[in-house]
Amino acid sequence: MRIAVFGVGGVGGLVGGALARNHSDIYFYARGEHLRAIRENGLSVESYNLGSFTAHPKLATDKAEEIGVVDVLFIASKGYDLRGVCKAASPMAGPNTAVIPLLNGGPLSEILEGFLPPCIVADGIIRTHSHIEKPGQIIHETGGTVVFGMRDGSRPLLLSETAALLNTAGIPTTVSEQILVDCWIKYVSMCGNSTIHCWFDADTGGVRKTPGYETVLQAIWQELVSVAAAKGIILPGNIVEDLVQSYTKASPDTITSLYRDLRNGKPAEQTELFHLIGRILQFGKETGVPTPYHQAVFEKYAS
Repeated sequence: MRIAVFGVGGVGGLVGGALARNHSDIYFYARGEHLRAIRENGLSVESYNLGSFTAHPKLATDKAEEIGVVDVLFIASKGYDLRGVCKAASPMAGPNTAVIPLLNGGPLSEILEGFLPPCIVADGIIRTHSHIEKPGQIIHETGGTVVFGMRDGSRPLLLSETAALLNTAGIPTTVSEQILVDCWIKYVSMCGNSTIHCWFDADTGGVRKTPGYETVLQAIWQELVSVAAAKGIILPGNIVEDLVQSYTKASPDTITSLYRDLRNGKPAEQTELFHLIGRILQFGKETGVPTPYHQAVFEKYAS
C-alpha cells in the first residue's frame, strides 16, 4: 500500500513517522528547511509513548508529481488554504485513492471533494499535542488517537486496512460509522477553546481569574452545539457541562494555536481564524442560529 502524508508538521510528522518506521512505502510532502532536514537526516520523532526514533520515508519532496498516485493520502496541513492544499496534493489522488484529512475545522469531506479530482474522501480527526521543535524534529507530548470514516456511514475495505497499519505502528485508530458526530465533538471543543481565549485575551489561568467566566464559557460552547443541532448533528447532552468542567482543571498556561498566532501578530488570513471561527459564523447564518460571541471575536481579529 502506497501512503503519502501531505504536511509533515506535528500531526503529519507523528502519523507519517510512525508509519515510516513500520511500513516501507511511505511518502512525505514537506517544504523548506523542514524538507531539507528530512532529506538529509530523516525525521526525528520524540514521543511520550512511542519513544525516540528516526523515520526515513521512501521519498520526501515538495513536488506531488514525484510521488504520483497513492492508495492513501493523509492531509495534515493547516486548514486556512484548503483550495491551495488540494491543488498541490492533486497529483497524488486517483479514483481509488482514500483521502483522509487530519486537520481542524470539523467535517471537511464535502469541501475537499470540490477541490480534489475524483477520489474516496473520508473525514477524520486526531487527538494529540505534537509540534515541530525544529526542522526535521517532531515532539509528541500527549494523545495520538485517530478516528476516520465516511460521512454516509459506509466502511470501505481500504479504510479498515489503513486503520490496521496505523494500529500496528502504535497510533490507536478506529474506523467510525458516525464520523460526522466525532468531527463535530472535536470541532466544538477546539473552536470553543479558541473563541474563549480570544474573547478574554488570556491563557486558561487568566480566563479563570475573571469573575463569572463559566457563564461565558457555557454561552460560547452552547452556540456551537446549537448550530450543530440545527445541521442535524446531535451531540451528547452533557457536552457543554463536560467542556466547562474540563476547562476548570486545565493547566493555567494552556492556550490554543489560533490564539497564539493572533496574539503574536500573525496576519488573520495566515491563521485558522476563517477556517475555525469563520466557519461557525457561516453555519450560523445558514441555519439561522445566532452566534454573537463568535461573531464578536471574528470581527475583532479579522479587521
